[in-house]
Amino acid sequence: MSLVQTVKDAGVIGCGGAGFPAHVKIDTRTNVVIANGAECEPLLNSDQRVMEQYADELVEGLCLIMKQVGAARGIIGLKKSYHGSIEALSKRIEGIDGVEIGVLGNFYPSGDEQILLTELTGRIVPEGGIPPQVNAVVSNVLSIVQVARAAKGQNVTHREVTLVGEVKMPKVVTTAIGTPIGDLLNLALPKLPIEEIVVIDGGPMMGRIVSLDDTVNKTTSGLIFLSKDHPLIQWWTVPMSAMVRRSAAACCQCRDCTEACSRYMQGHNIQPHLMMRSLAYQTDEPTSGMTAAFLCSQCGLCEFACPMDLSPRRAYAELAAKFRAQGMKNPHHNAPTAVHEFNQYRKIGKDRLIRRYQLTEYDSHSLTLTAIPDPPVVRLSLTQAFGAPSEPVVSAGDAVRAGQLIANAPEGKLGAALHASIDGEVTAVDSDYITIEGSK
Repeated sequence: MSLVQTVKDAGVIGCGGAGFPAHVKIDTRTNVVIANGAECEPLLNSDQRVMEQYADELVEGLCLIMKQVGAARGIIGLKKSYHGSIEALSKRIEGIDGVEIGVLGNFYPSGDEQILLTELTGRIVPEGGIPPQVNAVVSNVLSIVQVARAAKGQNVTHREVTLVGEVKMPKVVTTAIGTPIGDLLNLALPKLPIEEIVVIDGGPMMGRIVSLDDTVNKTTSGLIFLSKDHPLIQWWTVPMSAMVRRSAAACCQCRDCTEACSRYMQGHNIQPHLMMRSLAYQTDEPTSGMTAAFLCSQCGLCEFACPMDLSPRRAYAELAAKFRAQGMKNPHHNAPTAVHEFNQYRKIGKDRLIRRYQLTEYDSHSLTLTAIPDPPVVRLSLTQAFGAPSEPVVSAGDAVRAGQLIANAPEGKLGAALHASIDGEVTAVDSDYITIEGSK
């Protein structure tokens, strides 16, 4: 069986957040493969622990992908502050031709695959493009570990998740896919009453607010537990309608958002201040500044830079959703040959973000990795991967074993397989979830 089919059958997807099916990503020909261990979001430790603890499998998976795509070069990209990871990986790659470690500064968003690719190779992805357009494949380090495991017959059932914030025992845990978030909060011992805690799935820059009743997905790299009164939560919960009104009244066209924009620094034609001006004038026809919403990576640096506490990021997200609903396609396809002349001088350190968003007390670079017992019940979302929802192949009442296929991607559509993460009985199957109750 080919590696592409093996990875597809195992249900491997991008673990860094996008959830793109890994079998599609490696079904190509290219000359470099980059393992993304930069983990750009503040507070998260999951990829660091993966690189330290699973260095053998990471290098094994990287070599398998390099062989599959025909790449002579493989680079493991990570920050220079990840001393434990660098030490573990340096020992493992000794004597392996073509595999190297690429060291980055501690800036945000170095884990953005396009920025990582540029920093390590000098190649710039065209506007609205993807790494294969410049002869490269970029994949999260945990996804690559899962590729190595897939080659040994192991399907995706667990993943590493950072638990930080208003908890007494912050840590990185290896937990079953479908674990209720409330279970993990209780494990980490909350400092506040449950009703006062808000959960961010992902990081403080690009994450999303979720419920304690939600569950861990294959893309859940971290859970940040904050007080509902924390300034970051207050900021995130400002209604978009209010933000637009504020933008029209308060945007002073200072250009700070544009000068901080990570895609603008890549040489892309995106200038958030022009979009904000268009919002203020409420133009009927979309300007090029507005259609640049298709180029926005949602990194949030525009928000960080804005002296008026406005959110070009959220405005771009709203515009992009509106344009897609209207059937509009991205009109921006320039291919820059060089980054912005000040790119190297405008990198934003993660420590600045942590201070700006009042997260210093939660920051740690040495969280331990702990394997925890499987929960008594898991609820596995059918929409974990980029593409179409997975289609169940089990019914309520079926007995399942961990690793058993329970849902598959629809025939002929982009998606991913889903497997039981615990032994037990399927107790419910609906349009959103498959629920499994563990064996007694």
